[in-house]
Amino acid sequence: MDGEVGRFTFKTYDVKGENNKTLFSGIELFPRRKGRQWYPTRGFKEVALIYGAAQRSYRQTIKVFNHSRRQEIGGTPLNTLCDVTQAEGLKILDFLTRKTESTLKKQGFNSAGVPEADCAVIKQIPDATYLKKKIRQPAIIAVCEDMAKKELSAEDIEKVQEIIAANKVYEKIDQCVYIHIDDVGVKEQKQHRGKKGVVKVPDVNQKEATKDKRPTVQNTVARIEHMGKGFTLTGRSVSEILTFVLAFLLNNELLGLNIKVCTDGQRCLQDAIVSFFSWHRHLSLLLDWFHLVKKFKEDLSLACKGREIRNRHLKQLLTLLWFGLVDKAQAYLAVIPATDIKDTKAIARLSAYLERNRKWVPCYAMRSKLKLPNSSNPVERCNNQVTAKRQKHHGMSWSENGSYALTSLNAVTVNNATQQWVENHTITFVLVAKAA
Repeated sequence: MDGEVGRFTFKTYDVKGENNKTLFSGIELFPRRKGRQWYPTRGFKEVALIYGAAQRSYRQTIKVFNHSRRQEIGGTPLNTLCDVTQAEGLKILDFLTRKTESTLKKQGFNSAGVPEADCAVIKQIPDATYLKKKIRQPAIIAVCEDMAKKELSAEDIEKVQEIIAANKVYEKIDQCVYIHIDDVGVKEQKQHRGKKGVVKVPDVNQKEATKDKRPTVQNTVARIEHMGKGFTLTGRSVSEILTFVLAFLLNNELLGLNIKVCTDGQRCLQDAIVSFFSWHRHLSLLLDWFHLVKKFKEDLSLACKGREIRNRHLKQLLTLLWFGLVDKAQAYLAVIPATDIKDTKAIARLSAYLERNRKWVPCYAMRSKLKLPNSSNPVERCNNQVTAKRQKHHGMSWSENGSYALTSLNAVTVNNATQQWVENHTITFVLVAKAA
């Protein structure tokens, strides 16, 4: 038995009846194990796995853990901790998969999240409710005043008013569920370590690493928030995480609300979301302001001759985009003097980026005045908590299962479900209050 108090062994006894026939075997009380596997206790899982290996390196964890048990010799081996951690994390993903499949089937969806012909849930989705004009009007006035302070033209102010008037779907926060989805990649572990003097034959099935980009393991993280509560889901792919999200919405009766999905502008992610929820009448995407700013900073750095020139153009472009003036921003990009540019391809990329995301670029200033979210910061924060903090920036690389397992274990902590998991191997699939 491997526990928080130490690693120890004990005997079990069989109950025998007449003719020396075994009526009960003592080992039947325990789940089957292979070879010389040890039985981990609940305390071991909580201390060594969730609060240990999921938070810091395996080597640091096992050193501190064995020292605290006074078993520096004869304690839990490093490889055992790695194997048990990976197995426990994958059990969490298996639980989410089973929970999702049962929820979808019960609510009239197939395992891929596609509604069946007789799905009653979709028919019961009510009409959307949005902020009324009298609530929007003070915000419109404030936006126009801000534009005047920034010395934007009367024509631009009028154009923004037209954009706001055309886009009346400013959601009520209490009638909207916000979903933030993003991928976080970590360095992928090589399948075989090279040895000196040994010529390695290339494997055609192995992922090829280019000089510019090393293969990565991608964890997909989703953060669902509604009325001050939230829940974090992790998965091995976008398609998997979307089924988890759908099951969670169904389980919490949130599917009838407006659904606002915040993304970073990644084309394949946006296409996957729109396609998956194509049957939902009140779903919309929002291009995250933080990533929009990051995109323009990076590409303008490549495009412009020097920091001073870049910053001058960046300020003008971000001002236009803050107010939702996509056409004006594209026009500005087109007339940047050739003497300021060293790479025209970067400018073309920015213009194409705006065109591709046009319908997901709102008037951010208006949403800010209405105190509506403009950013996917919640999922960025979760990415750091469940994956990046443990797996990035430490010179480490990971197998797919190892990375997925650590991410799912950290998500259990974020969702305040540690005790539920170690005691019952279940997670309450409901929104939880945010940590203070």
